[in-house]
Amino acid sequence: MASWTQQALLEAPVEEVWKLLEDIARYPQWNEDTISVTGAPTEIEMGTHFELTGRGPFGLKATTTFRVEKLDELRELKLRCETSGLYSRWVLTEAQHETFTEVEMGVEKVAGATGAVTGALHTKRYLRRATEDTLDNLRRALGRQAAERK
Repeated sequence: MASWTQQALLEAPVEEVWKLLEDIARYPQWNEDTISVTGAPTEIEMGTHFELTGRGPFGLKATTTFRVEKLDELRELKLRCETSGLYSRWVLTEAQHETFTEVEMGVEKVAGATGAVTGALHTKRYLRRATEDTLDNLRRALGRQAAERK
């Protein structure tokens, strides 16, 4: 199945980046492809489930169940859609008061028609654009937070 990995330097401390990533309920506030989130707890844990409504390829809107698959506080977060196999994995590293991040978005194989459709729609090209857009959205949100503090 397809995936895309990209590295970036974010002009914010790891703690600020982590606060945005771990607060799943706030994703619609900064991530343009996320329409709504329901069922996300205030503090996430391994195995946490939540419903996410978002825009996918061709602007298609879908609501699916995601699960926190990997969680290492201030270091790594992986979220995976239980229906389609779509995932995002974030690895954060402190870099002199900034954050070096590696983001991977991809699709893990899921059996049946849903898996076949998801694999066909989530091409490497789509995943690259989605990764770049998500990083841009995150940068803007971090910039707004920094401006609000001043």
